[in-house]
Amino acid sequence: MNDLSIYQEKILSLAAENKKSNAIEDYNRSFEVKNPMCGDEVKVRLKLINNQIEDISAIVRGCALCEASAGLVVKLFKNKEMPSEKLSEEFQSWLNSSDQEIPKTLPIEMDVFRPIKEIKNRHKCITMPFEATVKSVKR
Repeated sequence: MNDLSIYQEKILSLAAENKKSNAIEDYNRSFEVKNPMCGDEVKVRLKLINNQIEDISAIVRGCALCEASAGLVVKLFKNKEMPSEKLSEEFQSWLNSSDQEIPKTLPIEMDVFRPIKEIKNRHKCITMPFEATVKSVKR
């Protein structure tokens, strides 16, 4: 098994796990992001109390990459402090850079998307759930 297949396995596992989840009903923040180029849609709902994300869901109508990214958002932020407002910008910046190593400012789990760095037209698919999370917190 090569490195790329390990990444693919992790991405597909995240996507499958998120696909089974339901939208939370008890929430006080939400944001929806749509990608008009490919049709992906992400709806993030979260319950934010005292800067803590008590619960979160990220429901996707779209590709496996978007679904996997949404699954990672839920894993990273449920029962955690709200993410930095710069998180989605830093993620996008890393994806566009030639640096292979993930910056220390980003959660190491986001490294699962390293193989996608070379596929520029799929960046939006994996950044949308992070963008929606940050924007829902800001509202």
